[in-house]
Amino acid sequence: MAIRTILAPVAGTAIDQRVMETAFRMAKRFNAHLEALFVAAEPQDAIPIVGEGMSGLIIEEMIRAAETETEKREVNGKASFAAAVKDAGIETSETPTDDAKPTCAWRKDSGREDETVARRGRLFDLVVIGRDPKEASASLTFDAALMETGRPILVAPENPPATVGEKVMIAWNGGVEAARAVTSAMPLLRSAKEVTIVSIGDVPYGRACGKALAVQFRWHGVEANVVDNTDSGNVANALISEAEKCGADTIVLGAYSHSRFKEMILGGVTQDMLAKCTLPLWIMH
Repeated sequence: MAIRTILAPVAGTAIDQRVMETAFRMAKRFNAHLEALFVAAEPQDAIPIVGEGMSGLIIEEMIRAAETETEKREVNGKASFAAAVKDAGIETSETPTDDAKPTCAWRKDSGREDETVARRGRLFDLVVIGRDPKEASASLTFDAALMETGRPILVAPENPPATVGEKVMIAWNGGVEAARAVTSAMPLLRSAKEVTIVSIGDVPYGRACGKALAVQFRWHGVEANVVDNTDSGNVANALISEAEKCGADTIVLGAYSHSRFKEMILGGVTQDMLAKCTLPLWIMH
């Protein structure tokens, strides 16, 4: 699979800058078309459930306030997009060009942001998104992108590194989710300068080890280093430590190998990595 189209949701918040910076880097790397998607909330969806006895005047004021907030977010989102276009020097285009070069476009839809991103994200090769647990709507959109698009997502960290995808580390446990993440990231791996496969603890019985994956990579022209870390402690901490050791600027990770609900309640590698890791995460469920 080639990365030819990239979706990057913008919401008019502080998250947009990191998303745009990371998304435009990917667009230039793959000569891909980037769509910045802003979803304008419907006024009736942006206000609390109307209670009994609430007057029509109050409802109208709430709707106007919601519309004003949406307009403010759109202006902020467009500003972030315009600044990124200027910095990246990428041409805007609504249709494919004959030349293999990066392009971008702004798109505005209406509705629920999470539902719209899930629906539109299925049409793209990659979704670049930010995550902030303090932003409820952003978390819903993040979950929808990860769980409902069937596409890989690249999580833009708060402070994107100088490079993305030059030195890639793969978190490998031989599981289905890890295999899907690796397959989706193959365009990134082929163009990387250095790839490192890291396994933490023992790979479960019946699963392929990191060395076996490295052998298969050679058929794709990818040479990979293999690290078997016997640390039996916190997996996320061990992965982050190994990423620092090999100088990785991006981590490929299979998401939620256990029940997502169980990880949210009891904790898990995916939740830990999203909370602690400061590098871009290429993840797929």
